[in-house]
Amino acid sequence: MAAAVAVGTRRRLTASAALAVFYMRAVLASFYARAAFASFYASAPLAAQAQDAIVRGRVLDAETGAPVAGAAVFIRSTTLTATTRADGGFGIASPTDGTFTLVVVADGFRAAERELQAGQSGELRIVLERRLFDVPELTVTASRSAARPGEAPVSVAVMSADELGNRDAVTLDEALPFAQGVIFNSGQMDIRGATGIARGVGSRVLMLLDGHRVLSGVGASIDFSGLPVLDVDQIEIVKGPHSTLWGTNALGGVVNVITKRPSAEPETIVRGYVGLFDTPARHSFTDESLSREGIALQHSRRLGDVGTTLYLAREESDGFRQNGALERWRVRLKTVFPAESSNPWEIFVNWTRRDEEEFFTWLSADRPLEVDPAELGDWIRADDVVFGVTATPYVTPKQRLQLRPHIYHARNQNHFHDNQDFHRSTRIGTDVQWSLFPNASHALTIGGEGAWTGVSSNFLDPTPEVTDLAVFAQDEITFSDRVRGSVGLRLDYHEASAAMKDVVLNPKLGVVFEASERLSLRGSLSRGYRAPSVSEQFTSTTQFGFRVVPNLEMRGESAWAREVGATVSLSDRVWVDAGLFWSDYTDLIEPTPAPDQFFTFQFRNVAEAMVRGVDAGLRVGVIPNRLDLNTNYTFLDTRDDRTGRALPYRSRHNFTATASGWRGMVAIDFRHRSRVEQVLAFPLDERNAITLVDLRARTEILGTRVQAKIENLFQTTYVDVQERSPGPSRSFRLTVTPRF
Repeated sequence: MAAAVAVGTRRRLTASAALAVFYMRAVLASFYARAAFASFYASAPLAAQAQDAIVRGRVLDAETGAPVAGAAVFIRSTTLTATTRADGGFGIASPTDGTFTLVVVADGFRAAERELQAGQSGELRIVLERRLFDVPELTVTASRSAARPGEAPVSVAVMSADELGNRDAVTLDEALPFAQGVIFNSGQMDIRGATGIARGVGSRVLMLLDGHRVLSGVGASIDFSGLPVLDVDQIEIVKGPHSTLWGTNALGGVVNVITKRPSAEPETIVRGYVGLFDTPARHSFTDESLSREGIALQHSRRLGDVGTTLYLAREESDGFRQNGALERWRVRLKTVFPAESSNPWEIFVNWTRRDEEEFFTWLSADRPLEVDPAELGDWIRADDVVFGVTATPYVTPKQRLQLRPHIYHARNQNHFHDNQDFHRSTRIGTDVQWSLFPNASHALTIGGEGAWTGVSSNFLDPTPEVTDLAVFAQDEITFSDRVRGSVGLRLDYHEASAAMKDVVLNPKLGVVFEASERLSLRGSLSRGYRAPSVSEQFTSTTQFGFRVVPNLEMRGESAWAREVGATVSLSDRVWVDAGLFWSDYTDLIEPTPAPDQFFTFQFRNVAEAMVRGVDAGLRVGVIPNRLDLNTNYTFLDTRDDRTGRALPYRSRHNFTATASGWRGMVAIDFRHRSRVEQVLAFPLDERNAITLVDLRARTEILGTRVQAKIENLFQTTYVDVQERSPGPSRSFRLTVTPRF
């Protein structure tokens, strides 16, 4: 029967689709051949670039006169980029004729622009003015090249390294809920209501690490524990369907974690923390104290022309509820060479191991922090290894060829009372990007992606192999000093053995109007796509008493999204960004009862849905250098077209606010979300709004940063969106971070 289904589904690939796939494979082969050719002759264009005139300068803090290290320097309408050294100095190749625009961007400062003439001599002195608060100044994810967010037709949120450090986040998912447009549902990331809860199966948000896809091979889910924290330079969140440039899983948005270059001088950072959970007396389940602690060591240095960063960490937690213990180990190595190059080659490897106990649902409403005695001791071991390379074998002022090969290997083993399921997966792929700047009016990005995923498991039927191929192109057009446009198209091909194939076109169209230096308007129309994950399509198992069966006829999900938005600086103290969005989703995948089978479920394309709303952010410097206010609000109006009701696990009103004093020395964080209107499993359970308050403080003692944090200050008892899953009780944490 399975073989018959496989043959039948394969025949659904039309002749035109087959021709498109053949063309796609030919284009990819051409890209790989060009990459190999360019890599072999890399020294020629690099040498040519070295002979160009060099613009040299220093970037300084206007307030103190101190050098600004790590600032990004780039020349508009070219591939030319540089980064300032510890002394604030930089050197960047200059175009050979005409005038050009030099742009300098640094966290915490206003961007600076200079109009220069080719061949201009002398060292520039560029002074940057401090901002009263962090706002996005530079992104590479929205267009696959360096640009200011106001120049992109899509909404972008950026979280800087300073903000991440001030929030004292152990893992990135502790800080990301305070990014504009981002919502978390029981630990699962959602952007603008695109995602409900899928128990870690099939993320509708694409997670990238330095441009490399880091979703697991079987579940296509995000593991925040494997992403670096100390090494983060900034996090970029592109909101809305963005599959034209980044492909599958970018249905709700893209998050790109960008790491720092290794420091020029040897630097060692040690970060240790210890915390305690304050369990409410009425819900206590043990006489022992519940704690969490961890230590991390990061060392960065240069050896000759090679920069290296090594990160080691171990963490342990009892958890705030029964069967919630966790042990985690992390190792990360990143190498950059040549270290001073504006387009260096980068190699990284991440290894993570987690031994984590499983809390699925509470024992009873009166004992919400306990599990069924039969589930006590259930745990999972997960190992992940990610290897990635960013290679730039061909660079000229007007062209750049970049390759990002990667390998993602994951192993998961259940140690449950009712199953010992396991899976192993290896994803091998590469991304090829060719950037061209033929003139000041056009910036072309052409590329392709290819990946193969092999899987072994005892609960997948059949055990599949997955092939993903894509080609894409985008043209960013400058119509005038104030009007820019963007048009793009991507062709995706997804094939899992014995299942239906997908061939999908994902176009996008956008426009930006910079009405003034303080006001930028944007609009876009785009299509997003997500291929079904291996877990959704092939799972055959029993877990927590439920039987799950495969669905080989499942298709991918898609969405059409429209947005209009504006970014405005009302004054030096007030910054506002807002977007109106409307997305129509087709073939959404959900777990549902299997046809004609009792107590049996499978993932199916069952939903047509609409999500529309408002996403707004406000930054106010209330009292310069004394009090800042950062607020985000997302309003969601959702509809399941089958039932006319709201989509499950979406709150209509989602609000966060942070009031910080003395540049983050003290801060109060506030989170609120309205009552979830619909859930899937236990609709009769009581549901309430969630309001949480956290308190933070930090100081410097003999060059050592000391931070204290109280989460859930007022000991709110709540269900964390997912039914019968309690949210964390109040906790205290002390973090010490010396640098050497």
